[in-house]
Formats: sequence, structure tokens, C-alpha cells
Amino acid sequence: MTDQLALAILDGEWRPQRLLTLRQDWHGLLYHLLRDEGSWVALIQRRDIHMSPLPCWRDVALTRTVARSLRPLDMMLADHVIHAGEMRFSFRAAGLL
Repeated sequence: MTDQLALAILDGEWRPQRLLTLRQDWHGLLYHLLRDEGSWVALIQRRDIHMSPLPCWRDVALTRTVARSLRPLDMMLADHVIHAGEMRFSFRAAGLL
């Protein structure tokens, strides 16, 4: 299984309002980001149960790129969470956001 990525649109109290898979077309994804008028989003990444939730350089690069890309939309990245089975890694909790 490969990593599965989703983008959660959060309300002002960081509660999920909509979950968008990143396999959708980008026009549809952008439409929902702008329509829902949220100011926070979170990246949710799921890995195979046997993999480590620790980020690799690609995960760090993705996080930086998404955070930078959201700024012109007046949105911010609340967190990037990597799940692998029962384990998880949070970029925010690790002080990387």
C-alpha cells in the first residue's frame, strides 16, 4: 500500500469540516478550499501498518510546500499528521510547524 493523503478543512477551533482526498482533481480541491472559507487545513497521511510514522525528507518538503502555497489563499496549515497503524507523528507536536 502506498501513502494515502487527504486534506482536512478545519473551522476556527480546528474541528474538521470537510475531508478532501488529494486524488481529486485540483480544480475541485481548490473550489472546496475557497468555498468553505476556512482559514486552517491539516494534512492527513496514512501509511501501511508496518511502516514507521516518522517523516522522511519528502514529507518535510510536502509540508513546507503546502504551508507556503496556502498563504496567498489566507489559509494556514494547522498540522501534518502521519498515521501508521496505531502510531502517529504530528509535525505541530514535534515543533516543526
